[in-house]
Amino acid sequence: MHLRFCFFAFLLLLFVPIIAAAQPISFRGIIKTEKSNLIKNSSLDLVVAILQKSISGQVVYCETQKIKTDSAGNYLLSIGSGKIISGMIDSIIWSDESYFLKILSDTEKTKQPYFLYTTQLRAPTDLSSENIEGVIVSDSTKGWGSINIVNTKGRSPRKITIDLSTNYVNLGYPADTYPIYRHFEWFDEDRNGLGNSLMLTYNEKTAHGFWENTMKLGEVKLYSKAFQELLINKSDNKSIEIVLTKPIEILSHSQTYAIKGPWKLIYFIEW
Repeated sequence: MHLRFCFFAFLLLLFVPIIAAAQPISFRGIIKTEKSNLIKNSSLDLVVAILQKSISGQVVYCETQKIKTDSAGNYLLSIGSGKIISGMIDSIIWSDESYFLKILSDTEKTKQPYFLYTTQLRAPTDLSSENIEGVIVSDSTKGWGSINIVNTKGRSPRKITIDLSTNYVNLGYPADTYPIYRHFEWFDEDRNGLGNSLMLTYNEKTAHGFWENTMKLGEVKLYSKAFQELLINKSDNKSIEIVLTKPIEILSHSQTYAIKGPWKLIYFIEW
């Protein structure tokens, strides 16, 4: 009970910095017409909205953006970086509710093919005593590893929440380390093994992230490439394995940066 209280308090504290520093949400999607035809190599005007509680719920943020699709219909969206219609991306209190994402064609701008896409962006946290929680602390300088958690419930989890703290260093000045904090939420409402992931970051000049139909919790990233990824390697009715991949060194502006341990991970698993 004491750990659950600490986790809840820590969770609330982690969400507070969003109010102070607006950061966009990176999302890679694919655009198809109503007849499921890919919209390739096209510039499109979109309306992007975040809604609370349901896909028809209250709009807490809305913007317009212009994107360009590639030869496979893929596009990269930085939610929170467009022209604001209503709300503020940095005023969303993520710990409050379920949130949903709606993307549709801005038909007022062009006569482009109609496009509508919806998905769940975040599932609420249930602090039930039936859930499993724990803390893993690395006592070495190794900045990666595998964590195996015994599943005592006999069914796949609905949601996995991870808070990760680690450090990175400029190898030119190895005595100075700089903290990294990440909050990861992966939820699988239908328990088919693939879920949606929302990652929140609390480092300057970085973006939050959102992925769909994945076993990826998120990544540790400060520059154009990620240092490492956080993955759910296994999630079934017997065990759960969470993996921090071996980090790579990143070259930025002629300086080399690398993850330097130790790291600490707080997990909370819901059924």
